[in-house]
Amino acid sequence: MVSLTPWLSMPPWAGSLPWTEAVVLVMAFVWGATLGSFVNVVAYRVPRGESVVTGSSRCPACGVAIRPRDNIPVVGWLLLGGRCRSCRSPISSRYILVEAVCGLIAAAVAAAELVDGRSLPWLAPASGQTLDRMLMHHDLRPLAAWALHACMLIMLVARSLLGEGHAGGRAARIAVLLILLATVALPSIGPPGMDPAGGPWPESPRLRAATACLAGSAAGWLLARMTAAANAGSLAVLGAAVGWQTVTVVAVVTAIVRSLGSRATRRPGAWFDPLPAVATAAIVCWRPIRTACMLAWP
Repeated sequence: MVSLTPWLSMPPWAGSLPWTEAVVLVMAFVWGATLGSFVNVVAYRVPRGESVVTGSSRCPACGVAIRPRDNIPVVGWLLLGGRCRSCRSPISSRYILVEAVCGLIAAAVAAAELVDGRSLPWLAPASGQTLDRMLMHHDLRPLAAWALHACMLIMLVARSLLGEGHAGGRAARIAVLLILLATVALPSIGPPGMDPAGGPWPESPRLRAATACLAGSAAGWLLARMTAAANAGSLAVLGAAVGWQTVTVVAVVTAIVRSLGSRATRRPGAWFDPLPAVATAAIVCWRPIRTACMLAWP
């Protein structure tokens, strides 16, 4: 009888591949792309005053409901060739781009916080075994931090698509409140305490985390007013999650990029909003940025 073992066993080169990490990144991309599909719904319906909860997705041209298999993020658009299955009207490439960008954001944050972990300020600088901590020691804090940061960044993408006509002040306040509650529940997933060495700040880890969260949110709001880097609500939400040090760097870099873009096009706001990209890069480099800021402004 012929043995199937040689055919079922993994090839020699497969043993060196980080399969667990690859699966985590793929799952993060799929999760982010799914949220990106919802972002497309928000960007299309909110300006028209339609509900984002009820009602199935339909083709804007013929009004036929989109089939579930055609609604798969990224894949659905590719299989359809960018056209409606019923009327063959073109479907804007913006839909697949938004889904892909949101997927890449979630995967980038997962690579920094779930696979590597060294960007998280509350992990040891030499730590690179975040997945081992989660799987072997049931430490789910990196997973909670990733979900918080990925959702926040994807929310910034949605905010940038809505434009300045939809300020979303109430949504920003709700987001800050939710981040504050998450920070109080799990102090380590939010911005670190404002003064690690002690001093006048609260002794309780929860109070210290809440103080850092509120201070970061206030700093983001003020920086938005001072630099015109982005909507005040967006930077307030970002500051609540990453602290005043990182949101300061994001505000300055975003203001510079927007200024250069406006000069290149000679029309203010004529190109994409750089805030989600800059904020994603900042979260991926969260620890180095915070360390540099603490050295510069102790």
